[in-house]
Amino acid sequence: MMAAPSATVFARRAFSYLMNDQAELALRDAMQAQVCIPEWPTAFYLQALALSKLGMETDAQDMLNDGANFETKRQNSWRS
Repeated sequence: MMAAPSATVFARRAFSYLMNDQAELALRDAMQAQVCIPEWPTAFYLQALALSKLGMETDAQDMLNDGANFETKRQNSWRS
């Protein structure tokens, strides 16, 4: 039996790729993390970093905004 993919594994590997100037691979793994947990702000933040390193500033800003929106939504749900 094969284990389900882990969002944290994808996120950690994406961060590692970013630290090693491998933005394309980082973006791929950050996107996979988002597939695992669609509203996880960390996945959006990692995608924003990768997109920024790839020179895609508008897309990076959009991802950053999406991540911040999910973060706000999450924090508000904890306070309820």
